[in-house]
Amino acid sequence: MGSEIEDIKGKLNIVDVLGEYLRLDKAGSNWRALCPFHNEKSPSFMVNEERQMWKCFGCGKGGDIFSFVMEIEGLEFREALKTLAEKAGVKLQGYSPQKTKEKNRIGEILELATKFYEVQLWKGEGKEKILSYLRERGLKDETIKEFRLGYAPRGWRNALSFLLKRGYKADEIMRTGLLVQKAGAQIQNPKSQNTQYKIPDTNYYDRFRDRIMFPIADYSGRVVGYSARVAPGGDESQAKYVNTPETEMYHKSKILYGIDKARMEIKKRDWVLLVEGNMDVIAASQAGIKNVIAVSGTALTEEQINIIKRYTKNIKMFFDMDSAGQLATRKSIKLCFAAEMNVKIVELSAGKDAADIAREDPRKLLQAIRDSKGAMEYVLLKAFSRFDKSEAEGKKKIAADVLDMIASVENEVEKSYWIKKLSQDLEINETALTDALKKANLRNRTRRNESAEEIAGSSDGKNYANRKKIEILADEIIGLMLSFQSVWKRVVEKEAAALAFSKDSLLNVLVKDGQSLDFDFEKLEDFLRKEGKEEDKTRAEKLYFEKKYRLDLNNSLEEVFVENPLLELEQIVKGIEIEMKREKLLKITTDLKMAEEKKDLKAVGFLRSEFKKISDEIFNLGQ
Repeated sequence: MGSEIEDIKGKLNIVDVLGEYLRLDKAGSNWRALCPFHNEKSPSFMVNEERQMWKCFGCGKGGDIFSFVMEIEGLEFREALKTLAEKAGVKLQGYSPQKTKEKNRIGEILELATKFYEVQLWKGEGKEKILSYLRERGLKDETIKEFRLGYAPRGWRNALSFLLKRGYKADEIMRTGLLVQKAGAQIQNPKSQNTQYKIPDTNYYDRFRDRIMFPIADYSGRVVGYSARVAPGGDESQAKYVNTPETEMYHKSKILYGIDKARMEIKKRDWVLLVEGNMDVIAASQAGIKNVIAVSGTALTEEQINIIKRYTKNIKMFFDMDSAGQLATRKSIKLCFAAEMNVKIVELSAGKDAADIAREDPRKLLQAIRDSKGAMEYVLLKAFSRFDKSEAEGKKKIAADVLDMIASVENEVEKSYWIKKLSQDLEINETALTDALKKANLRNRTRRNESAEEIAGSSDGKNYANRKKIEILADEIIGLMLSFQSVWKRVVEKEAAALAFSKDSLLNVLVKDGQSLDFDFEKLEDFLRKEGKEEDKTRAEKLYFEKKYRLDLNNSLEEVFVENPLLELEQIVKGIEIEMKREKLLKITTDLKMAEEKKDLKAVGFLRSEFKKISDEIFNLGQ
């Protein structure tokens, strides 16, 4: 695998790979961009072309092309490896069909289930009733096939029976979310069920029964779950839609329906139409709007916004105009403002959803999108339509409603503009509104700072302030070793035994395997990845970048100049030795107190002698 990784890195330039996701600007000999992994106003995301590495000085993340693709696309390493290998034209020798099958059983089951549901729609029980319904909703056959709609037939074990027949085990199928387990009870006689295969009695049964199936895919088109609508004439007492529960592949807060088909068009057109439901996506796409996606619920999440930001900062939001849709719109606008997204609202006076209008007259939908209003303008109009500005109570409610939204706006110029606009429309002094806004901003900022401190204060689950000084010095020595081969060699040759690094897994690797890795940082990365030590790899990349580079006053990346790395090593080693001796002193102090309480004069004398000896050693080291 090591040679394959090197081949991929040799054929792909990090600037080209990251440039497909980000707008990179030249900054001296490096490149910079707004970080896609956290919200920021000025770019602190830096790319070093020479070392083929990236680093964000805002959130601390960094690495190579593999770690970037893994992070931004939510992939495991092998998936990122495969993606980049295809991009580089490198054939992966280590991947055999059998091994791939063994390691991707869940994905295979979902893909097979999707085909099963498709067959049931086109050739099975859904052929008449369900196909007719979908066509009545205005969907063309090619659209139904493009989005891979299907039908889960009536009966308790249809999908389960089919998949068992194909050699999959019930517990494997359960992990996909396709099944429900009924504890403590057996399903009724399978012969009485509407199923094609005879199977053993089991406590598992199909989650989706007599429902229209909408497969949900990740960015690459791989099916990860389903949204299932009750069939027309079906059991309306049940939920209209049943979705796949949270699984190892399906995470509702990160799902955007249609992203696999829309992402390149979103990037090309630099805006996205965000709708509420699956049918809205399909109908809008059929009407020619290919850059359309839907949320997996009623309101956006921060994770979904971060996914959208990979492709565009411009959102046109088209949610239902009922009370739930209005509430979802407000919540989504706030999140988008906080992420500095540009938001417009699409509204239809008739109150119909995107699917209805796309079916009846696609031109009206296109016109409504063209007529979309800026989000703050939309909020103002709504507030003034709900309350009477001629009355004091009405003014108060309008101000509170609009200021609540303005408080989420990150850009100060925009914020100032809308304060002035509200002041004029309400005929209220601007200062009064500004004072009210300051209070709202203070509340928001306090919440954000508390959250940021929690994140910044943790390092591998530890609070930085509570970390021992010896651990901080160990980080310093690792950064120095990774930045300078001479330092790495010196530690291995002369300092390793004395410093007792065995408790630090990364230092242990550097000392033990440094010689075989030729004291080379890139070889270390590949070695840690191959050994499955992702935490150590991430830590190594972080410490290397923090020691090697920094942001200058112009927010450009510059290399840190270390006049004498070996002298710095000597000072750090001395600091570690002092800290180790101080820890011994603390233990001696505790033991001495116990010896004095027990009046053990011999122990007291020995411990006092040791205390003085170590204190003198610390004094001499500090000279």
